[in-house]
Amino acid sequence: MGHSGISSLGITRVGTGPARLRYPVARQELPWVFEYSGLWPHSVSLVDTLSATYGHLEFARLQGSYGWVIRNDQAKNREALGISTLRDYLRLFRQQNPPKLPYLMHLSVNRHLSRLRSRFVLPPEFTPNWADLPGLDRISGPELFIGQRGTGFGPVHVDHVAVHVGFIQLEGEKEFLLFPPEDGPYLYRYAGAQYPWQLRNSRVYNLELASLDRFPLLRRTHPVSLVLKAGQALFMPANWWHTTMNHSNTVSYSIRIVNHTNVLRTVAEYAAGLPQLLARLGARLRPAGKLRH
Repeated sequence: MGHSGISSLGITRVGTGPARLRYPVARQELPWVFEYSGLWPHSVSLVDTLSATYGHLEFARLQGSYGWVIRNDQAKNREALGISTLRDYLRLFRQQNPPKLPYLMHLSVNRHLSRLRSRFVLPPEFTPNWADLPGLDRISGPELFIGQRGTGFGPVHVDHVAVHVGFIQLEGEKEFLLFPPEDGPYLYRYAGAQYPWQLRNSRVYNLELASLDRFPLLRRTHPVSLVLKAGQALFMPANWWHTTMNHSNTVSYSIRIVNHTNVLRTVAEYAAGLPQLLARLGARLRPAGKLRH
């Protein structure tokens, strides 16, 4: 039997402005793209500034909201290329004919680039953001993503605890594949490995062809595709499923947003994981049974 791909599902493709879906949704609940080139209003590029200011950072020591992705998942690929520091990576990234590099994801602004934090100028569309504080990095996690053409995030997912997400494209073009929150039951969800262990990950992977024989419920979804170009920003409301693919070499900024529109959902979803967290902590602290003599 032949295999059909995600591309055969009747994807809605959108440009700037709010997405128009094949079923009614309130406008404020829709992703929308707008022009914005003011994130990094400085004469020296962000990549060159990173190399000069933070090039000494060793990948093995990077932390952050999802720092383990950088430290562990990509370690073998970096070692094979002789990459140990951020400067090593950026030097190859800027080469005319570079080797194939792993996608640099989740580079934490708060944890590692604190001197640059005040130099970013976020658009008013991303404010207010009550979580944009260094102490709330696990929630807001302003991060950089640097990747070559053909690299992508991979699995379709939802950002945790009902946060809105803002993306800004500094260089290159990045395609987003989005699914509205209502599509969750048809995306083959499974529980996350991190607190609060939500059903926020999908077994559907990447923008590549996905077998409808393996994932037949995809036929019931409403995918939206958009391409974010340099000088554009995307506001994605809470609980939209998404993944990305880089159409060219890209540099992107991402931040998660909490304000009056979603704070109650954020608190509630954090609280929902507390019983399981307390049970796990209790199991760790419980003394081992007495030894028999």
